[in-house]
Amino acid sequence: MRLARVFDTARDAADPDEISGADVVVVAAEESDKWAELVRDRAPNAVVVVVGGSPHVMCETTLFPRARIIGVEDRDEARAVVETIASGTEGEFETVVRCQGERGIEDEFARVPVRIGPRGVVEIVES
Repeated sequence: MRLARVFDTARDAADPDEISGADVVVVAAEESDKWAELVRDRAPNAVVVVVGGSPHVMCETTLFPRARIIGVEDRDEARAVVETIASGTEGEFETVVRCQGERGIEDEFARVPVRIGPRGVVEIVES
């Protein structure tokens, strides 16, 4: 089992310095603008899970590869995604990601089925 360091802004916000070096960062969509620069500067290799909305702000501010920015509906879905990433395995989920031609969607965020692994989105499932 792979040990991933997870920083959840809802749980760990008391000490934002602890975000440094996190492998996975979980942030509420409405707080994306507050955390995006901190994530970019202190956890540059993290997979970011945005809960409750589009990951657009996080994606635009961090400039992370689209595979490392994942939008989910709620905390339960976030927990399942984080567990998959942390375990070093792969799993299939329906999440919000930036599509670049997949499923006929060009440069927009959409909820689509994806395969997630230890470094984020492995692929957008086409069929």
